[in-house]
Amino acid sequence: MQTWSSTPVPRVAGEPRPLRLFDTAAGEVRPTAPGATARLYVCGITPYDATHLGHAATYLAFDLVHRVWLDNGHDVHYVQNVTDIDDPLLERAERDQDDWVVLGMRETALFREDMVALRVLPPRDYVGAVDAIPEVVEVIAKLLAGGAAYRVDDPEYPDVYFDHTATGRFGYESNYDLETMGRFFAERGGDPDRPGKRHPLDALL
Repeated sequence: MQTWSSTPVPRVAGEPRPLRLFDTAAGEVRPTAPGATARLYVCGITPYDATHLGHAATYLAFDLVHRVWLDNGHDVHYVQNVTDIDDPLLERAERDQDDWVVLGMRETALFREDMVALRVLPPRDYVGAVDAIPEVVEVIAKLLAGGAAYRVDDPEYPDVYFDHTATGRFGYESNYDLETMGRFFAERGGDPDRPGKRHPLDALL
């Protein structure tokens, strides 16, 4: 997928200082140690509406990380996705009697314009969900074969879920307990009460 145009990155005078960030898993501020190549993944938009200040805050924050690593001499491999097929996009297209593909392309183009206006550095890889579907199908098949995923017993919608116990360390990055994660999961688009799931926190693949 096409990214957006870059902007010149000035060098900051003085000696570089290692970037320190709050590590939610450890509960403390720690120096980042990315090595010669720093890797950064940032979840992208679901392009069903115009971006807002919350989006700007997210991408400006990670742009600062990107720039500091560059200034410290790292090669930054930055990846961002676009969820260009998802329920909110399909629902908005149906509501407005719009073609969901056209809607997604239009809002993604608007997002690119916003990023250029904010002088946010573009990712090296800008990946659309639609383009990645064959790879996603392949990975899900491997998870099923390895026992890390399962199908629910539903003839009409035999959806595949990830078994959260397969990781052994589920949720350690957030430092939340299962009760808190369960509450967030229910509030933010999860389906904890889906019949056939082994555990409320198992995620739909």
